Amino acid sequence: MYQFNLWVNRIAYSLNIVGGISLLFIMLVVIADILTRTLFGMTKGEVDLTFPGSFEMVKYGLLFALAYCMPYGLNRGQVVVDLFTDNWSVKSKTRIAAFYMLFFAAFGFLMAENLIHSGSLAKQSGETTQDLMIPMFYIYYLAAVGMAVLGLRAVSISLILWFDRDGELA
Repeated sequence: MYQFNLWVNRIAYSLNIVGGISLLFIMLVVIADILTRTLFGMTKGEVDLTFPGSFEMVKYGLLFALAYCMPYGLNRGQVVVDLFTDNWSVKSKTRIAAFYMLFFAAFGFLMAENLIHSGSLAKQSGETTQDLMIPMFYIYYLAAVGMAVLGLRAVSISLILWFDRDGELA
């Protein structure tokens, strides 16, 4: 079980790095788009360095940033209101958290399945992005990887929380 957890954590960490790079890419695209449009406006159209597809780059970059950062931040980014569970034992709170993680697992696996289905439909129809003409099935399949890892990470965390003796996430 701990080997599975270690394996999933390494994959989630690697995807988190890719998601961070995607976020940096988004920032660079936005800055470049603003600068080139400003230059275009200042020169009244004489200097045209604008580029098509910046909106799509930001949109799909954000998709990858979210899909790839969610698995790693799963156990760190949750806001827990313990108003009702404040007087419960640590073991009870841990079991509730383990059960709660199973909902994230279901979410991740269902999203991955739907993205794979959408990718197969996009591949059959030849659907592409509007400006950059990137085949959509690549985008769907790559996003499905992040969602599948989210499901695996949630199962991994749930198992650790349920069966770990000290009741804390290792």
